[in-house]
Amino acid sequence: MSIRRITGNVYELNLGKSNAFLIDDEKLTLIDTGEPDSTGLILELLQSIGRGPDDLKNILLTHSHPDHSGSAADLKAITGAKVYMHAAEKKWVEAGYVPKPEQPYFTGMVNRLIYRMFIRDAPGSITPCRIDHLVEDGDWLPIGGGIQAVHVPGHSKGQLAFFFPGAKNVLFAADTCDNLFGLGYSTFYEDFPTGERSLEKLATFDFDVACFGHGKSIMRGAGAKFSRKFIGHHHHSGAHPHPKATVVAGDGQEKVSAPETKI
Repeated sequence: MSIRRITGNVYELNLGKSNAFLIDDEKLTLIDTGEPDSTGLILELLQSIGRGPDDLKNILLTHSHPDHSGSAADLKAITGAKVYMHAAEKKWVEAGYVPKPEQPYFTGMVNRLIYRMFIRDAPGSITPCRIDHLVEDGDWLPIGGGIQAVHVPGHSKGQLAFFFPGAKNVLFAADTCDNLFGLGYSTFYEDFPTGERSLEKLATFDFDVACFGHGKSIMRGAGAKFSRKFIGHHHHSGAHPHPKATVVAGDGQEKVSAPETKI
């Protein structure tokens, strides 16, 4: 278990079976929370960079699976952080039980074996956690100058990736794919054709760094690697870096307006 700096204000937290990520923008934002009982480890890793529980203000859940949402309730109780996720999986996190797909799809025998060894019989229960804010595809959230949510179903119905523009554009790819044995497909999918379309969607973004729920982050040239892997030989443009978004008020909830430059 370890923490390492990915960019000037992004950290990768290796929690053992999965990764979480931290955006340091004076206030801290955590992307995913690991398995149940990961709270102590996460707080220790925060302490190692000189930050405490009171600094954590936001928790973004990419999806409901227990290795990503498992410690959300405990962290919320300790820190008071607000929790964000997509509506399609809100009910599982709030109920405290996340079902497995009836017929998971595997892209190869290695992934099938990993699923049988580590996932199939793993408990689906987590401590129930109330979701504070629902996030939709294309929403810009007021975090770090603006972070865009991207709905990427396939691995799970309500999965979100997050695009974070900056000096180095970062894509938090969640479990759309992984980097365990090199860039490849996720261990399993609920709906593989939809998962493929989600990967093609992500490959159209302009990003330098890619962060994964499983496997090490790709530190340079990540967008081009996504294009080669997931949309054949389509050329990755990389021609339009994204300017910072601006905060606007709407419906009593602070959000961020999209920059004029579109993806």
